[in-house]
Order: sequence, then structure tokens, then C-alpha cells
Amino acid sequence: MAQIAKVSHEVQLRSSGHKFYEFLKNKMDFVFQMFPEIYKSWKVVEGNGYAHGSVIYLKYIVDGPSEVIERLSMDDANKSLTFEWVEGDLLRDFEVFQMKIEVVENGSNGSSANWSIEYVKANEDVAPPHNYLLCVAKVSKGVDDYLCKN
Repeated sequence: MAQIAKVSHEVQLRSSGHKFYEFLKNKMDFVFQMFPEIYKSWKVVEGNGYAHGSVIYLKYIVDGPSEVIERLSMDDANKSLTFEWVEGDLLRDFEVFQMKIEVVENGSNGSSANWSIEYVKANEDVAPPHNYLLCVAKVSKGVDDYLCKN
């Protein structure tokens, strides 16, 4: 059986963790619109909007153009969102691919967006998905800037 690997990245935020999490959770389509260089198209294919259990079709560019279908899970108590890839281009390289963000309040030091990806490579020649962490770090910083200005 293949081993589950994990990569992670922490992004320091100036906005409150609560505000940041609620924005991601409730305005996901706006987040996609904010980054047209990454997100090319999206739609909910199952579920009630961008809510827990919804299935989302997404066209994006990270390591080149890709299409994916992902299942969204939300955990309000822990301010976390989990995106589990269930179909798509990325699953040629990974048997399992699950990306999670947990937003943490850091007291007077603001908050942080802790991103992690758990994955299983389809073969040993596949590189770890560090570029995905760089992408979501860019998105996190952009959303944080937006929230601090508005």
C-alpha cells in the first residue's frame, strides 16, 4: 500500500481569522473571480452552492491547465475547509489528493492560514505538489489584502 505524504505551508494574515474564514466559506465564487490567472471556470455540480458536501467542477492553471472535480468539507468549529479531488487531470499523478486550510487566531499577532496537502503519488517519478501550496499562499495573501482594505 502506498504511503500518504503531506506538505504544508503557513501564511501569516493581518485580517482576523474569523473574517478570513467566513469570506472563504461564504464568497468562494468571488475568491475564484479575484484570481483569473489561476481559476478559469467553476460551477457547483452537486449540492447547495459552496456548502459542506458540495461537489465543484474547477478549471485552473497551476502546473499547466487542469480540470478537476472536488468535494468540499467544512468544519466551522476548527475554521477549516477541505477540498478532496475526486476526478480530474491531477489524479493521473496522484492516487489521493486532499487540500485543507485551517485558519488560526494568533491573538494580538493576527491570524494564520495553515494549508496542507495530503497525497499519494501514482508513481515515484511524481514531484510533491509544492506548486499548489505556492498558489494557495498567493490566494491567501490576496484575500487578506482585500479584507484589510475593505
